Amino acid sequence: MGLVTLVGLGLRFHDYGVAPGFLDNADELQFSFAGLNLLAHGDAYTWSYFKSYPPGDLLQAYGTTFPMVHHWMDHPPGFSLLMGVYLWLLGQRDMTALSPEVVRIPPVLFATATIPLVHLLARRPLGAPAALAGAVVLATGPGAVLLSRQAEPESVMAPLFLVAVLLAARLAGRRGAWLTGTALVAICVLEPFFKVTGVAVGAVAALILAVNARWAWGVACVLGAAAGIGLYLVYGALVDWSLLWRIVAEQALNRHGVMAAFAFIAEPTGVNRRLRDGWWLLGWIGAGLWLFHSRRSDAERLLAWPLFAYAAAIAVLAGEQLTAQYGWYHVMVLPFVYMAAGNLAWRAFVEPSPARLLAVLVLGGAMATEYWLGSAGSSWIPDPALLVVILALVVAPSALVAVPALAPLRGYARLIAGLALGFVVLGNVMTSLGLADTFARM
Repeated sequence: MGLVTLVGLGLRFHDYGVAPGFLDNADELQFSFAGLNLLAHGDAYTWSYFKSYPPGDLLQAYGTTFPMVHHWMDHPPGFSLLMGVYLWLLGQRDMTALSPEVVRIPPVLFATATIPLVHLLARRPLGAPAALAGAVVLATGPGAVLLSRQAEPESVMAPLFLVAVLLAARLAGRRGAWLTGTALVAICVLEPFFKVTGVAVGAVAALILAVNARWAWGVACVLGAAAGIGLYLVYGALVDWSLLWRIVAEQALNRHGVMAAFAFIAEPTGVNRRLRDGWWLLGWIGAGLWLFHSRRSDAERLLAWPLFAYAAAIAVLAGEQLTAQYGWYHVMVLPFVYMAAGNLAWRAFVEPSPARLLAVLVLGGAMATEYWLGSAGSSWIPDPALLVVILALVVAPSALVAVPALAPLRGYARLIAGLALGFVVLGNVMTSLGLADTFARM
């Protein structure tokens, strides 16, 4: 597991200042500006396009123009403060002299922490081999590697979400003491203080506890999530109460209909560019398997429930158009989704069947090899006959072993499936190493 984590760390740091481009998502600068200025001047001075703020100055920096505002409150101040403290400790004082190599170190480290946490969370409900497979997919998947480099609130919220589920499971099993419960409630407070969608963590923890009759701690988690929102409101009241509510009202205009969760799952969302992440889609298919365990099973409570609860939070709180555009919304639950994809891939190896193998190959496998084996140009037209032959060579043995007389070939079918899946993981690594070129072609 240590080796897998190191590989994930290395892939995330490779060319991390190049892909994505620094201005492909200027939110990284938005939070950094706000945090530095909040510490230095007591004013979260940064850029915003919201019209609720009084007109401000125009800042020329980083080759573009930023419309600056005072007392920025587009989001709770938690993540801005985190970035501000980090940059301040590094001696950064000039908001016009930041670099992606500096700003992106915290999200890369937070994302790397999710790799062993996924393994730890998945071991009990899925088994150690499937948990390791999920960690490998998360460590090497190009989509996960790319999105992990974004200095967004979701970067710190993701590992905290995993820790919250682990702590809730421990309390639910009556193995935790006051220290465990206190840490869990603290996370439920912190998550919405980073971003309001973090209220889902309190709901997730509360249900895990409630189904095991840990009512007091469940209520404490709900109250903790409410307290996190309360901290945001207190901050707004201290800064400018009327301005806060004008911003909230303007943000509400981004919401249209109830299809935000659909866009969250189905749209090819990247860093303001299209990211066709086959592992992401495969993971949602794999998560469907968890829904058919018993309602009190660990897979249902600890893996499926957090994933779909967060999708519900997106449906309620997020704008459909923004959800289809901002891939960093995925980061919060990306470990759960990739865990599901890895579990499905492991099942395809242990019990190979044509459907299981094709699901992995045409989604995760395609993502892993599209930019690695394709041409350097923007389009690639592979020979369809060659693709049919390759797929047949991988899938045919698993179909043949369904015949009782050919059952002894099961070991051979598993070997072929293992080689194919190993090749897919290699494709993950090679594509992740080439993300600077890949991102330029998205």
